[in-house]
Amino acid sequence: MMFSLKEFLSINFLFYSLSFASAVVLITAHNLYLKKYSVKLEFTVLLISYTLVSLISNLILGPKILLLFPLTLGLIILFVSRHLFADYSLVGRYFFISNFLLILSGLLWSAWFVLAIPISTTTRVLMLLSVPLIVFILPSGLMQFLEQFEILCRKNWIRPRLPFPITPRDYYPKVSLHVPTYAEPPELVIETLNILSKIDYPKFEVLLIDNNTKDENLWKPVQAYCQRLGSRFRFFHIDNLPGAKAGALNFALTQTAPDAKLIGVIDSDYHADPNFLKALIGYFDDPKIGFVQTPHDYRDWEDNAYLRMCYFEYKIFFHTTMVSYNERDAAIIVGTMCLIRRKALEETNGWVEWCATEDSELAIRIHAIGYSSMFITTTFGRGLIPETFSGYKKQRFRWTAGPVQELKHHFNLLMLWPWRKNSLLSLAQRIHHLNHGLSSLSVGLGFLLTPVGLAVVASMVLHREVIHVPFELWLAVTVIFVSGIVLNWLLYKVAIGCSLRDTIGAILARKALSFTTAMAGLRTALNSNLSWQRTSKFKVLPIGLGALSSAKVELFLGLIILIFSVAAFLLLPFPGLLLMLLIGMLYKSFDYLTAPLLALLSEQGIRRSSNREFRDDPKIA
Repeated sequence: MMFSLKEFLSINFLFYSLSFASAVVLITAHNLYLKKYSVKLEFTVLLISYTLVSLISNLILGPKILLLFPLTLGLIILFVSRHLFADYSLVGRYFFISNFLLILSGLLWSAWFVLAIPISTTTRVLMLLSVPLIVFILPSGLMQFLEQFEILCRKNWIRPRLPFPITPRDYYPKVSLHVPTYAEPPELVIETLNILSKIDYPKFEVLLIDNNTKDENLWKPVQAYCQRLGSRFRFFHIDNLPGAKAGALNFALTQTAPDAKLIGVIDSDYHADPNFLKALIGYFDDPKIGFVQTPHDYRDWEDNAYLRMCYFEYKIFFHTTMVSYNERDAAIIVGTMCLIRRKALEETNGWVEWCATEDSELAIRIHAIGYSSMFITTTFGRGLIPETFSGYKKQRFRWTAGPVQELKHHFNLLMLWPWRKNSLLSLAQRIHHLNHGLSSLSVGLGFLLTPVGLAVVASMVLHREVIHVPFELWLAVTVIFVSGIVLNWLLYKVAIGCSLRDTIGAILARKALSFTTAMAGLRTALNSNLSWQRTSKFKVLPIGLGALSSAKVELFLGLIILIFSVAAFLLLPFPGLLLMLLIGMLYKSFDYLTAPLLALLSEQGIRRSSNREFRDDPKIA
């Protein structure tokens, strides 16, 4: 019997598609029903599942000796990886391994398919153009997959994520809380200061640094309120201070009390819990702890559909990816509600002023000189979500561009090759910090697959190319699509207790930002010099359909791709590879069209808030 590469690759691709489908079913059952059961039962369920995958493969393909290869390889990798994944459940190991094998077998099958199908040279070359992009993006994607879904697969967590019990202490290190502001509503900042004055901790100071605010009506009321609060609160107004937020924080460091041992950063809209300091201070008894970070969290979102969508889109990162970072001592600083050891901050020469995310960049340098860190999942402060979609986009652009700047600047520090720059970063820290930048860059590079896909479709239509899609490809695409829906629902449900409605809302919010994050990654890859884009906290008035101006590019792209896809199908209305590509294009157009949807929802929320304030205003009544 002659060996057939086509048959071998097809069998592997089909088997691992079914294997991953079974892994998704098992990880769902494990998280919802089986966590309390024994390893023996887990092994039995896994064995039954693997047997069913083999039987279904036999039913589809008929008895094939080549089926032994993917079956045996999967079992061998599952066994060999037991030490690497020692802290994972058996089902969790199977989940990650089957995902990896599906991607690997899919890549090999796709390469053969593109080279073997009868298409024009133009179409083939265009298809092959996507290969370098996919090869670059995939490793980061796999790492991101692990960071996001580890919360579903791990049974043993080594590092703590909870605050210290609040008990009397013999020693309370002095904390200097830094509150940077720029052109903020004075009543908002005053409320933040008032809440900080109620912090239950014996030794702390608050430094408010207002940099470059031109309007005296914005900063002078805050200055007066600081004076009313007493000597513990100090106010600084500086004109022509460079460096945006980082510049303000560096100035604050020069003004910090000499006996302060810890630095806290509080955004001007954040309401801190009175026990914030007492609950975290115990971690600094260990001299190797460089910083402790708590999650971003928000208030006043519950009755606003747009803000509610944004809230859960924000929240998932801090209960999945950040938890994974923390487990490998690779947590990042996220700009507010954090405590930093002053000695570590000074040893790293303070905050850098060239980076849009000066916070997460600092985490790299603190880890690089040998300090450890902690991420605590408990909320200790709540801020405000941007009211407008344009504000949401500006914020996310900054959060995506910054890690790419970090990647470019620290590339030789983070790389895994032997001749990298010397540091005390562990291998795990290098991988996570590296992927923090690579994942943002990959979003930008992934955007380039869209014009390549459109060009492939155009070439197929022009050349009248009708290509049959093998069953194994339809199966894999279906498995990946359905699994994506199930896994997103499961992740939001297990990690943050999200309802189905709120899960859908969070996913739509994430999709609405897809063009923004792609442009942030691409533009920063080409040019690291970015102007600082602040998030406005002033109340805004409704502007009706004018809100769509914040999503006009996404609206245009979504409609163009939609019209192009429909036209292509009308010109060549046959099932096959073209139809599959067009379905993918329609899905991409949906991503872009969620942006104007969110813009209109934000406008609806602003209008309702404005109407409510109008009704409640006694001067108007």
